[in-house]
Amino acid sequence: MARYVAIVIALFVAAFIPLLVVLEWAGWRLGATIPLSTIASEQSQTERVVWLGSFKDYAPYKLERIKRVQPEVLLVGSSRCGQARAQMFRPYVAYNACLTAWPLTHVVDFIDRATRVAKPRIVIVALDYFLFGDFLAEAWQKERTMDFSQGLDSHRRKLHDVADFVIRNNGDRDAILAAVTAPQTEPVDGNRLVGTEAIRGKFGFRQDGSVMVAPPYRRIADETLSRGPQYVTSSFPGAPQLSERQFGEIERLSRLAHERQFQVIAIQYPFLESAAAFLDTNESYWPYSGIWRDLKSEQTANRFARLGISFFGMSRTQTSQDPNNFFDPAHPSERGMLKTYLALLEKPDFAKYLPRIDRSSLAADLDRGQNEQFDLYH
Repeated sequence: MARYVAIVIALFVAAFIPLLVVLEWAGWRLGATIPLSTIASEQSQTERVVWLGSFKDYAPYKLERIKRVQPEVLLVGSSRCGQARAQMFRPYVAYNACLTAWPLTHVVDFIDRATRVAKPRIVIVALDYFLFGDFLAEAWQKERTMDFSQGLDSHRRKLHDVADFVIRNNGDRDAILAAVTAPQTEPVDGNRLVGTEAIRGKFGFRQDGSVMVAPPYRRIADETLSRGPQYVTSSFPGAPQLSERQFGEIERLSRLAHERQFQVIAIQYPFLESAAAFLDTNESYWPYSGIWRDLKSEQTANRFARLGISFFGMSRTQTSQDPNNFFDPAHPSERGMLKTYLALLEKPDFAKYLPRIDRSSLAADLDRGQNEQFDLYH
């Protein structure tokens, strides 16, 4: 019996070890198992690399980039600020660390981590009305937790991503071999793709931390933009009023900013006009748009000011009126983000924090890309 068990184990090992070796090799070639620190260093050497891996790795990857970039201006938040480019802040060194934190507790935790490895002078937070609802915060806290450990469990998860990559390619031998043996590039700027999700989706995070608009979102942008109110209200549940529990995280951020000596600028970025108008005026949705009204109120602005936080409500501006400034009703494109910062730089209370930015130079960027909806900087 013992001999039989030994034979079974030996056969299993003989079959398993080669499979594991192949999986590890494929993982390295795809960029799935390359340490995030190595990818971050490679992006410091060239802007022609775009990375995207598992969602749980977004924040630890961006922390590695922050260590190397040492930004003066750091952007933090959800996907709503993902299209801001470093060029919009020149001559300041800026890094876009959006798509790292959704509930406010994660936002503050990430800023805590980031300001331990870098000393930004300004932290710009994407601060949206829906972040002040407890229901969504609790859901996101469970669903959108990042993996900062990057240990053995993380490696196993990444090997699983490699196996999933093979499965989702339907075992297409030619496609899989091409992915692991030859450099893969994205279709907009020809940047090399690193990571299973980057190769599969043909997009990812650029050197400056901004994220490309994925090809499927580009294709369906017109249809998605036509569903403004429905898109926003179904994506972001409302609430009757601002949650004091969530506002407590803003108070925690204020204390952290005072301790680490950085200025917090909070911005609610634009929504498409049809969605913003619905939140402003639709009576049937009134019980759920309380947090929308609360965030825009003078009372809340005064609370932010007392905490030393400069809040700018840009949710419904001239930028909101042009669908070409968005790729969906809740996400401004590069064009929309640049227009937002041009508008902000007209406000003395904002411009005083970034006095060296040449607004006319940014306006020229906008003019040069007047026919571009998704990509201004190449």
